[in-house]
Amino acid sequence: MSELPQETTRLIKRHCAAAYGAYDKQDFKSALRLFYQAWLLLPKPQAQYPEAGWILTGIGDTYYRLGQYQQACEALQSADFCPDTSDNPFIHLRLGQCLHHMDRQQAAKDHLCKAHRGGGDAIFSAEAPLYLQLIADQFVEKA
Repeated sequence: MSELPQETTRLIKRHCAAAYGAYDKQDFKSALRLFYQAWLLLPKPQAQYPEAGWILTGIGDTYYRLGQYQQACEALQSADFCPDTSDNPFIHLRLGQCLHHMDRQQAAKDHLCKAHRGGGDAIFSAEAPLYLQLIADQFVEKA
């Protein structure tokens, strides 16, 4: 894991905050633009920085909201390899949701189960009940 200069981290945080502001207003295209501006501030190879995980998670979440599931999966899978975001329950939640919409049901269930293991029922609380129902059979005691 590498560290960025404080000024670079500050600029990335500023771009990400603006991106989440646009995201909260459902201006997803502007949010993506701002996340990608933050991405461009990272030296190569980007995945060695914790900030890359933040940015890629935001990009993946935004693509999910746009219904662009393949792009969302790519960003989220990359985020899962960055420092400090590996095995993040939210990343697995979004990956599972995207994979479900891409009709890759077993992979979707695998990621949704990882999300549940890391975040419990609470991580599903703001999501459609469908996603928790997809893995409900994983939590039934077997006789």
